[in-house]
Amino acid sequence: MLKRFTSPVFAILVAALLPACSVLPGTGPTSDAVQGNATAGLRSTTALPYALIDVSADTIGFLSQPNLITFQGEFPDKRPKPQQVAGVGDVLNVSIFEAAPGGLFTPATAAGARPGNFVDLPPQAVDQKGSIYVPYAGEIPAAARTLPEIQQAIVARLRNRAIEPQVVVSLNQQHSSVVSVLGDVNTPGVLALNSVGERLLALIARAGGPKFEAVESYVTLQRDGKKVRVLLSRVVHDPNENIFIRPNDVIFITREAPTFTALGALNQNVFGFNSEIAFDVETLTLAQAIGKAGGLNDNQSDPAEVFVYRYEDRRFVEKFGVDTKRFVYDRIPTIYHLNFRDPSGMLLAAGFQMHTKDVMYVANAKVVDYYKLLGLINNTANAVNNTATAVTGVNTAEKLRW
Repeated sequence: MLKRFTSPVFAILVAALLPACSVLPGTGPTSDAVQGNATAGLRSTTALPYALIDVSADTIGFLSQPNLITFQGEFPDKRPKPQQVAGVGDVLNVSIFEAAPGGLFTPATAAGARPGNFVDLPPQAVDQKGSIYVPYAGEIPAAARTLPEIQQAIVARLRNRAIEPQVVVSLNQQHSSVVSVLGDVNTPGVLALNSVGERLLALIARAGGPKFEAVESYVTLQRDGKKVRVLLSRVVHDPNENIFIRPNDVIFITREAPTFTALGALNQNVFGFNSEIAFDVETLTLAQAIGKAGGLNDNQSDPAEVFVYRYEDRRFVEKFGVDTKRFVYDRIPTIYHLNFRDPSGMLLAAGFQMHTKDVMYVANAKVVDYYKLLGLINNTANAVNNTATAVTGVNTAEKLRW
């Protein structure tokens, strides 16, 4: 009889003690399974070093600037080249004039032969050696020379052979002074620059304009092996950023809306919104970012513990007086701390400029952990009580059965 009495209780206890990985629901393998089945790996307990900076009246001056990379800062010479020069592949028109008939290039009697004491040579392409060929003048260096310089070189070669020669050289087809406009534009391609010089926005317009809004499009300008990336809306709003384009520049338009990640005790996380939030504007302050995230959760957050995580350049961190010798790389992990319990905290947040890919985190209030512990104890007590009730029910059923 005792055996029959204890068997149902025993079954309940065994079911309760089965391994969680085989009984409880889950979305994947447990951490123990991942670590235990690894063939090889590298484990480390070394913490990532970072700089912690309080946002205060002493530091907000540096942090209130957008700190944006600009074309005018990276390419300070914004003027176009003063004169157009020929290059390999360009096609030139050459016309030679003489003072009287009977010269090298005009008939002996102009009347009835053809009008004018000049001759138009067939279009000449600048060859791979950078030269063109002119009859009786031979090979004329043309690459990297202006059109007047090419004219003078031809005249010098013909001066002792032709009758007071004069030469006019013009550009027929341009293949060397070109710019590539690629990426998220409506008609990407290779565009020839005009002789007076063209600015960045003019080239983008000639390529059909951007496919997406300026606030979510970046312009990457590649010149002489150097790349600079600027938000298109920045170029549109600041005339100084609309710099002159040089031959062989590469302009690449990409769509990438500036975003930040919002984590922690924020209302948007409680409501289940996406934690990655778009700027939707060219510049965004921390106060605006908190507003986009729904604000601090009144039942969970600690207003004194608001943090912004980002990587900063070494030189910028040194402006705060931080000793950066312990950091190996020039991109230093940095955490900014704000205290919203301080009445000036909101004013500091209104001046703090967010950067794309920033992580904003609001910590829980310390009392939240206490509530979590109470909840765990309460749930455990309820589970024990339910188990005891079930066992009592089974025992009662066994007694009635016998």
